[in-house]
Amino acid sequence: MTSTAPRVLILTQEFDPTVDPVIQTLSARGAEVVRVDLSYFPRRLTFTTSDFDGRRRIMRHRDREVDLDRLTSVWYRRPTAFQFDPEMGEPERLFARKEAMQAIGGILRATDCLWVNRPDIDAVGELKPYQLELARRVGLRTPRTLLTNDPAEVAALVERSERPIVYKSQIGGVIHYPGAFPGGLLTAVVGDEIHEHLDRVGHTMCMFQEYVDKAYEVRLTVLGNTYFPVVIDSQRDDRTAVDWRGASGEIGSLPYGDYRPLPEDVVKKTQELLTELRAVYAAVDFIVTPEGEHVFLEVNPAGQFMWMQHDLGLNLGDHMAELLMRGGPFTRGEVTQIGY
Repeated sequence: MTSTAPRVLILTQEFDPTVDPVIQTLSARGAEVVRVDLSYFPRRLTFTTSDFDGRRRIMRHRDREVDLDRLTSVWYRRPTAFQFDPEMGEPERLFARKEAMQAIGGILRATDCLWVNRPDIDAVGELKPYQLELARRVGLRTPRTLLTNDPAEVAALVERSERPIVYKSQIGGVIHYPGAFPGGLLTAVVGDEIHEHLDRVGHTMCMFQEYVDKAYEVRLTVLGNTYFPVVIDSQRDDRTAVDWRGASGEIGSLPYGDYRPLPEDVVKKTQELLTELRAVYAAVDFIVTPEGEHVFLEVNPAGQFMWMQHDLGLNLGDHMAELLMRGGPFTRGEVTQIGY
């Protein structure tokens, strides 16, 4: 490869089928690609930054050495946690983890290239209450929301509300049980059973929202200034009526609708929202009411997208590769919407 070839670093877990087609495209187009997981640190992955003998900022994995100052882009997908020597005691592991987070976090933060997305930006962008507040500020409608760990607040809301109330996890509802596959909590309409289980609200912060009537839903994938709005006709299937993920594990069962581009005002407000979040990539969910109003639900700054490429033929992988090869700096501009 020539020295002018784009250099792309992908940080993700070992099994991540979303990145595989993108890597194939990047390699076919002549980019230098290194894929690693942060769980390789410290036993299989090293970081070094020094200005004793000239300025060096290097990451090494096996026989690959990556000059972090010469990267075109970094795709921060879903890397897993550092894995320290199991023979270390818990106090030592805690100390080592804090030291590593300080150093590696600082090294990555100082890496000046296109990030999709930078981890500190993702960490803020994932905060659901913050998303909702920003969405309201830019003029998007959001569901009325209660966040609380006070059972009395929930009881009062259920008692006085004239609309159905749903419970919704803020982190996707995935629960990891030892020795078992992760379980999921789908968004669910609150029923009479809430009165028997109100004490559970006191265990952590819980999010309750008004149920918004739906004509259909939209999963919008944003790659830079390219928008891929996908219609999900969730109301034609009982499994997907409240949460369209209810059928997403079954091949071919997700009820897609015909392509509908987003209205210009929704695009403008979404651009404003993503500018505030500083996100280059995002998966954004909307409800569209029977009256045609788009209601913002959430932004996932690391959402999956390859399932839509497989199901609908959307060329998302190539567009991601193009974005990574182009590098930075990234600025928000005129939006191109792509249908299916």
